[in-house]
Amino acid sequence: MISIATRNIVKGSLLGLSFIILCSSCTLSKPSTTVIVDDSALIQPENKERETDIMNSMILTEKNGIIVTTPITEKSDLLREITVDKRGEKQNTFLWEAVVDTSRAPLIDEVDVNSDGIKEIVIHINTGSGTGVAVNNIHVLNPDTLEEMIVEDPVSKLNGDLKSSVTHRSGKTYINTELNGKHLSRVYDYEGGSWGDQVGFGSIIYYEIVDGHLIASLSGQASMSEFPVRIVAEYDSDLTIVNSTLFYNSFLQPPLNEIDLKYILERWLPEGDWVLGQVDNLFSAKYSSMNNESKEMMINPLTGTVFDKASGRPIKSLTNEDALELLKITNEEEYKIELSRSAENILSAAGMKPASKEWITGFLDDGYLVGEVIRSDSHITIKVDVFTGQWEEIDPL
Repeated sequence: MISIATRNIVKGSLLGLSFIILCSSCTLSKPSTTVIVDDSALIQPENKERETDIMNSMILTEKNGIIVTTPITEKSDLLREITVDKRGEKQNTFLWEAVVDTSRAPLIDEVDVNSDGIKEIVIHINTGSGTGVAVNNIHVLNPDTLEEMIVEDPVSKLNGDLKSSVTHRSGKTYINTELNGKHLSRVYDYEGGSWGDQVGFGSIIYYEIVDGHLIASLSGQASMSEFPVRIVAEYDSDLTIVNSTLFYNSFLQPPLNEIDLKYILERWLPEGDWVLGQVDNLFSAKYSSMNNESKEMMINPLTGTVFDKASGRPIKSLTNEDALELLKITNEEEYKIELSRSAENILSAAGMKPASKEWITGFLDDGYLVGEVIRSDSHITIKVDVFTGQWEEIDPL
C-alpha cells in the first residue's frame, strides 16, 4: 500500500532579481551610471523548469545534491514516474516500480560498481513490503548522462539455476535444493499449508555494495511462511552475476562475522568469557567458565556450526535454533545415535539412504561429517552438515 499521508513537498520561492548599482566617476558635463546585473541571481529558463517540477513533486530522498522525486498523486500504482535530478545539472525521468513509504525512503550511493574509475549513482528503492514480502530493487545510473545501466535480474537467473523439489510423506515435508553442485535439504514436521512444488524467488530481495561490488541476497520461498534457503549472488564489473552461494536461511544469516558470533555465543553461554580468533576461513572460540573450565571450539561461518577443535565433531548450531545441542551429550554411544538420526533426516529429504549401519566414516575440519550413502542406486561419498542440511558429493577419503 502506498503511503502518502506524509508528504515532503518542496516549498520553493523564486528568487527576485538582484541588482548592484555602481556609480561611475563623475564628469563636468553629466554624470553617468553603469548598472551591473548579478547573473547568478537570475533564474534561467531551465532552472525555472526544475524549480517548478520539484515544487509539484514529492521528494522521496536527497543526498549530496541528488534529488529523487515522484509526482504527487492519490493513485497507488506500483509503476511510478521517478525523476532523478543531479545537482541541477542533469535530470531524467524513469518508470520504475516503487512503493512510496516515508519510513522506507530510497537510498542513494555514489560508488564505482563497474570498475571504470567513475562513481555511478546507485538508487535502492522499496518495491514491496508486507507479510512474507520485502523487496528492494536497485537502479544504477551513468553519472554523466543519468541513463540507466543494465543490471542482471537475480530472480530470473536463480529461478532458472536452482534445482528444487517439495514432497510430502507421512506427515512431513521434505525440501531438497541444489545449486552449482551443492545441496541443501530440510525436513519440516508438518505437511499442511500452502506449499509449492518447488522453491522460488522474488518475495524477499536485498541489495548491498561491499568493497565496490554489488551483491544481492534472496530468500527462497517454499510456502506462504517457509523460506528454507537463501542465496547470495555476487556481481562482476559488467553487472552480471558471476557467483551464487547457497545458504541455510535463518534468523542469523550466514556467512557470520565476528560481531554476529560474539552476540550469539554470549547468549549461548553467558556465564564466562569468550575469546575469538580467525584461522583461515574459520573462527576459533575459546570459552572460560566462572569455574575455570575451558573449551576450545571452531566455528564455520558459512554454516554457523560449532565443532570440536580436536576431533572435528559437530556440537552445536548457531543458526538452527531447533537443532539438538550435541555438546550436552557426554555418552559416546548416545552421541553417535543422535548424530546419525539428525543426518538421516537430511538423507531422507535428499532421496538418499545410508550405505551401511556404520555409514558415518569421519569428520572434516569444517564441521561436516563424511558418510557413505546410496543415491539413485549409486554408492557415493558425501560431506554433510547435520544442523543445516548442506551437503555435497566428494571423493572418497
